Amino acid sequence: MNNIKETIRQLAQGGRQSVSLVCTVDAVDKTARTVDCTPLDESAPLLGVNLQANQESTFGVVAFPKVGSYVVVGFVADGAAGVVLLTDEVESVEVAISGDTARISADKDGVRVLMGDDTSAELTKEGITLNGGGFGGTVKVGQLTERINAIEQDINDLKSVFSGWVAVPQDGGAALSAAAAAWSATPLELTQRGDYENEKVKHG
Repeated sequence: MNNIKETIRQLAQGGRQSVSLVCTVDAVDKTARTVDCTPLDESAPLLGVNLQANQESTFGVVAFPKVGSYVVVGFVADGAAGVVLLTDEVESVEVAISGDTARISADKDGVRVLMGDDTSAELTKEGITLNGGGFGGTVKVGQLTERINAIEQDINDLKSVFSGWVAVPQDGGAALSAAAAAWSATPLELTQRGDYENEKVKHG
């Protein structure tokens, strides 16, 4: 059984020994998706080490390490195909399925999710923003219901004034004025946006 495992390992490596080094990160290139790093054994710095198996790819999962943090770099003995295998501290992470499906990025400022060109969500310490947040905050249903109820009650009070009013001939409207005096003495306050807007969750 051990002979089979060894044979498979040798076939997978193509006869070349794999090597890994622990390094400190000197620079990160998010566009090229590479890092420059220096091995802890004080050997020559490694430049342009891939963060993905395919450097040309714009999809997949990429963890961008912090400058100064530790990474484990793996490459074959001839020095080809160097790639970051493990990271110590991460500055940001990106996940991209394809150009027109989900794309997720996360860093110290928050998390952003894009779905195609029109759908997005952003989560930060300030709150949640959906599709750019152009419409402002979402509605606080409880406060909005209270406001609508107040307006409806005011209309019902006015209806009661008219339903209970008895016309008096030639009084010049004095009876109606007296009946409506209590209702008209308490005007409605103008609605303010902040009365029912949840600024922690914005939508667009």
